[in-house]
Amino acid sequence: MSYLYIYDNFLSAKKYQSSLYKIENRLVDLGIKGKVVRLNVLKNMNEVVEDGIKADITTVVVIGDDLSFSKIINIIAKKDLVLGIIPVNNKSKFAKILGVPPAHQACEILAQRIIKEVDLGMVGHYYFIDSATITNEETTVKFGSYNASPSSKQNIVSFNNLNVLSELNIDNKFNPTDGQLELVIQNTDVLLTKNKSTTILPFTKVSVECQQPGAFIVIDQITKLKPPTTVQIAPNKLKVIVGAQRMF
Repeated sequence: MSYLYIYDNFLSAKKYQSSLYKIENRLVDLGIKGKVVRLNVLKNMNEVVEDGIKADITTVVVIGDDLSFSKIINIIAKKDLVLGIIPVNNKSKFAKILGVPPAHQACEILAQRIIKEVDLGMVGHYYFIDSATITNEETTVKFGSYNASPSSKQNIVSFNNLNVLSELNIDNKFNPTDGQLELVIQNTDVLLTKNKSTTILPFTKVSVECQQPGAFIVIDQITKLKPPTTVQIAPNKLKVIVGAQRMF
């Protein structure tokens, strides 16, 4: 097994040096040291992964935060690679769901190498691990011969695989191994904070249309795509290293 460790570019800040030093030392102790690449304006994730594949890399480990992990998904999902994550602090929601502790403690999880195949969502040909969201009262979601639409412009329409990054005010954490996504339509009016109206519908594939020309779907809080498009499940698409304390 050969490892590629990708450091997100924000880790060049001095405050992360001590934590990264501990991570690197622990990887050496555990015998899972690999090639290290630090992202910058001249190096992007896609180029780094492609170079790694040419060097016979089998496992890509991203060191960073939740946005770092989201950015790598579309690259890894299209390759025969295993993904590992090392969160630099204890704020990572993805890491909590995967059962991965922060900083150098995550190295133990990598060494144990418990691999699970998890579902991803797709908007068009673009993958997401968490959610895709559109806020527009003129949105229509089509389930075959059935339609679902928000009742007002205060509603948010979200297609969920995990529900970690989305702005939904619900406690549900959806299962990324159940072979389906969840459509959530929720009224976000601040006056209804104590009693929000929420609809949750499981699905495997829907089409999304919007009458407003400027509308777009936000994917994992990173990428924007314009409707009309389809949203569907991509079962068992991502191979990821998890811990025993994972939430699924």
